[in-house]
Amino acid sequence: MNPLVSIIIPSYNYGFIIEETLRNLQEQSYPAWEALVVDDGSSDNTAQIVNEFATRDNRIRFFTQKNKGVSVARNLGFAHSKGNYIQFLDADDLLSRDKLAIQVAFLESHPEVDISYTDHLYFEHERPDIVYPDYEMNNHNWLPKIDAKGYDAVNTLIYSNIAVVSSPLLRRAIVEKVNGFPEFSNYTEDWEFWFQCAIQGARYTFLDNDQAKTMIRIHHRNTSRNIQIMQAGELQFRKRITSQVRNSPVLNAEEKENILQRNAASTQKLYKYMMYHANLGSLRQLKILYNLVSPGTFVSYYFKSLNFKRKELFKKKRR
Repeated sequence: MNPLVSIIIPSYNYGFIIEETLRNLQEQSYPAWEALVVDDGSSDNTAQIVNEFATRDNRIRFFTQKNKGVSVARNLGFAHSKGNYIQFLDADDLLSRDKLAIQVAFLESHPEVDISYTDHLYFEHERPDIVYPDYEMNNHNWLPKIDAKGYDAVNTLIYSNIAVVSSPLLRRAIVEKVNGFPEFSNYTEDWEFWFQCAIQGARYTFLDNDQAKTMIRIHHRNTSRNIQIMQAGELQFRKRITSQVRNSPVLNAEEKENILQRNAASTQKLYKYMMYHANLGSLRQLKILYNLVSPGTFVSYYFKSLNFKRKELFKKKRR
């Protein structure tokens, strides 16, 4: 008997695309799945479309909540799920036909692995036949491909995210162990979730199979990104890392200290970059930067940034 896979799909005003997502699941070669669509306070026709699918296919269930964000929606879906394995899926993403079958077979034969993750491709909504390995469409594959747990996994995740949210297939136990997605995280919730799994001892294994991929859609709803707000979200996440690492049951004292030192260096580098590239004449940007650090640190970097911009202006005048 095939183990059940719970596919958890948060959706906010994705009525224009959710039908394609659900049809994609129905075309999976692996039949033992349930899809839990959680509507995050949409004002469009999402409910009508999903309920029509649920009427015809009892594997699809529909839940609603007030607009509370993607992490709360994922956790609500997980609370109602029944599967041995968990597949988080953004409402605009697609899965290759054999992805679930290949990953379930892998995890069933490798009980030591907690999270199997695959490669991904990005495609434009208007041109689905043209794909790229990166969001910026520069043909740069940023994906770290590891088979690691403990310190090695944490050390990878301290520098960058390890996978798009729709790529991994997870054992239910690891999601329960970390109490689901962090509901206080902004723009880094999937990265922080993978990090929390790692510091609780999860083993990650990249599954290199061309038939198992996630397809990430690029469209008008996910292209309008405020880089500074995203960087601020990362900085807040890095501030939370300290307590998370210190409480990790799988890292020894020396490993914890090494991770914390690397995190401190990355935090400093990121804040410096944000200050040096900020519009210092914008009160809105300055308020964001001020609230991220202590007043003394802000003042120090503010004057360093002024000096940096002065030197850059002088260089341009000399050219």
